[in-house]
Amino acid sequence: MNRETVIRVENVSKCINRGRPNEVWPVRGVSLEIERAQCVVLKGPSGSGKTSLLSLIGCMSRPTEGRILLHGRDVAKLPERFLTEIRRNTFGFIFQQFNLIPGITVKENVMLPLYPTEMGLTEIKTRAERLMKKLRIYERRHFHVKGLSGGEQQRVAIARALINDPEIILADEPTAHLDTRLSVELIEILKGLKEEGKTLVIATHDPLVYEQGFVDRVVEMRDGRVI
Repeated sequence: MNRETVIRVENVSKCINRGRPNEVWPVRGVSLEIERAQCVVLKGPSGSGKTSLLSLIGCMSRPTEGRILLHGRDVAKLPERFLTEIRRNTFGFIFQQFNLIPGITVKENVMLPLYPTEMGLTEIKTRAERLMKKLRIYERRHFHVKGLSGGEQQRVAIARALINDPEIILADEPTAHLDTRLSVELIEILKGLKEEGKTLVIATHDPLVYEQGFVDRVVEMRDGRVI
């Protein structure tokens, strides 16, 4: 069965501080294809370039060289206003540090990505409540996130990433701050998302993640390159 290529990375490099004494290339000449509903792991030690590549795929930064195609459309050089729309409509981001806002409630954190959209408040609340129930954080919906455990904060972050019903989930070291039990719970959530037809790209050095059976491909990186 032929599967649609969702993401195509063509000879992409990223340079920081180009032409200066502290010039660094976190990504060097990477090419990669990711198909719809695949789970692809970017594996490598700290500093290997996997997080930088994830950021490029998610349109959070721009490549210095090369092209990034999303459904065949080169997005690397689009104006920022278009990239903002692509990020909001296409991707769900699960960050290593969770990036939750401590001064507001669980429910407000989950709803936040949809506030700039034209969706009505009733629909936003309905989506948030459905996700909070699915991820077993509904009873915490009125708590401020700073009072939650690490596992609860991770589930809030996942609910927030899913609120826009994204086609592609990008996860950066999602088990980094979780113990083994919570990591296993998270992996079951990721497996379920793949079974629902989501495309997953996960940056990790945790064998508990990349040795899972639902992972279609492991792309090993070192010094900014695929090896």
